Amino acid sequence: MSNTAVVVNAYKFFNKYFDRILSVSGLLPLDLMPENLNNIKPSNAENYPQRIIQAETIAYCIALAINECKNEPRKPYRTILIDVYLKELSNIDTMQKVGYEHSRYSVLKRQALNEFAGRFNIYAIKSGVNSIIELSLD
Repeated sequence: MSNTAVVVNAYKFFNKYFDRILSVSGLLPLDLMPENLNNIKPSNAENYPQRIIQAETIAYCIALAINECKNEPRKPYRTILIDVYLKELSNIDTMQKVGYEHSRYSVLKRQALNEFAGRFNIYAIKSGVNSIIELSLD
């Protein structure tokens, strides 16, 4: 793994790096909603600084990964990720929305983050930003 690689777990990623990536990319959390996927494709203009292009690419990978997560009654992973990280709702509000008590919700959120990390890594490799950031769960 190169010196530029940053290996973080998904929870730390959202709490430490997510806002920074969005800030550099010029996007807002709601811009990553599934219905906005076609509007956030990364720029490849030569006059754009590399860090902005990379941030846009990482943000796009985040949106794709969230969109691909399961969203079934017993696995409401996409709903959890969208509500907590894109809509910025509290865990309590999200827990009530998906209809689970605290202990089960905590398990579901961990599973959602795990699924997100796996999907994000696939998109990061396809997009060529895996040397910048790779998510792994401790």
